[in-house]
Amino acid sequence: MKAVYSFLFLLAFASTTFSQALFNNNGADIYVKDGGFMIVKTNSLHNNEIAGTGVIDNAGTIVVEGNITNDGSINAAGDTIRLSGDWINNNSYTGNSSWVDMYGGNQLITGTAITTFNNLNLGGGSVVKRQQNIDAVTSGLLVLNNAELATDANEMLVSNPNTNAITWNSGFVSSVNTGKLSRSTNSTGAYIFPVGSPSYNNPPSIFRPVEYAPTASAANTYGAMVVKGDATNDGYNINILDDVLCKVNPFFYHRLYHSTGSDATSLKMFFNPSSDGDWTDQAHWDAPSRWNYIGASTAGSGLGLSTVSVAGVSDFQPEPFALSRRKFTVNAGPDVDLTLGQSTTLNPTISTGSVTSYNWTPSVNLSCGNCASPEATPGVTTEYLITVVDDAGCSISDSLIVRVSSPELLIPTAFSPNGDGVNDVFRALNKNLTKYNLQVYDRWGEMIFETSDPSEGWDGVYQGINQPLGVYVWQCNYLFSGISKSKTAKGNVTLMR
Repeated sequence: MKAVYSFLFLLAFASTTFSQALFNNNGADIYVKDGGFMIVKTNSLHNNEIAGTGVIDNAGTIVVEGNITNDGSINAAGDTIRLSGDWINNNSYTGNSSWVDMYGGNQLITGTAITTFNNLNLGGGSVVKRQQNIDAVTSGLLVLNNAELATDANEMLVSNPNTNAITWNSGFVSSVNTGKLSRSTNSTGAYIFPVGSPSYNNPPSIFRPVEYAPTASAANTYGAMVVKGDATNDGYNINILDDVLCKVNPFFYHRLYHSTGSDATSLKMFFNPSSDGDWTDQAHWDAPSRWNYIGASTAGSGLGLSTVSVAGVSDFQPEPFALSRRKFTVNAGPDVDLTLGQSTTLNPTISTGSVTSYNWTPSVNLSCGNCASPEATPGVTTEYLITVVDDAGCSISDSLIVRVSSPELLIPTAFSPNGDGVNDVFRALNKNLTKYNLQVYDRWGEMIFETSDPSEGWDGVYQGINQPLGVYVWQCNYLFSGISKSKTAKGNVTLMR
């Protein structure tokens, strides 16, 4: 018959070397009652080292100042197991409503059997708790505090679907390769994944969480991990883009998973503009092996970071996702027709307000080549190209043509001074005249009107008398701006009423 023990006791050992456990349970059934304490001082506990059938039933508190190696069975019932060394589970652990408190420095979660913790509390400050070659599950609460839970290439699944099942201060979950933090969901609430890059791989670590908000309350499981650095290094070339995208974040990307369920989700990514740049969209590495624009995004903030959210994300194969920028649009404006010597203001329409530079080419005959809206006075027909660069380095160009024609005097062949406000005055219509003299003669050759003001014209009156209908002769000496030689033109105009 096995020995059965129920007690409060303390085991002490002077050495801090954990290679040989101080407490070895060789097949006995050990019970720690509610309110009881079992303390293994400065050393380790090994359950069932020899016999292979040992059982520890804990309803109280077990404190081990070293490693816990379980080759038998540990049954918990509202208890706490606190350890400062490694958690090594090779057999059966039943968490029920218990706590495992890892309060030491850098510790391992390892063994040959996956542990399903109920509540897992990671203490000890800014330290690393590392899952070595093993997945793990938390069915209750995962309390990170200030620690880094490094899953390595493994999975930490929080199967409790409560949105508050994970808490943290400055702590986070890091992973490499196919490792991830996974969460079970059963609501449309917001599920935060406090993920960061490993502190021991490409340090320093960065904290870049994501948030899922499923579209339905059915059971789903989503996962996330963050990779610091350019995704190109992992085969996801950030320069291979669809026609919508302009740039993909070169500083980090996420691998995101949807392992069970079929519901789409809103996806929110967090970033620090001061170190990561400013991003407005999300991209997914997908067929045909390029980064593809996901859909319309919403900007926001949370957890002291900026955010970009996209609704209705359903495709998580393959896993890489990244922050991105769409191409903005530039419309240089319509083509313009000018007479030689005239000017026009180039006024492009640009869809972004985050412009860092403008560049017009050619810059000759422009008031400025690096401003948004220069004044153009070309001497010949010219195509002007504007190139706009935004704060993410995206560069977009567009062009317009300014057509320049030889100057001609624009003057009507008839006018009707009847006071209707339409064509009541006879004068030149050009706007770029710098020298001007217009004379009008009646059919007997008498000059009945003269002006040197281009804005002034003949109203059909001479010496206070309305002149009769008929044909009159005019002569004009003029000079256009930008032209060195004046010209003289002659013609007839018909007065009508």
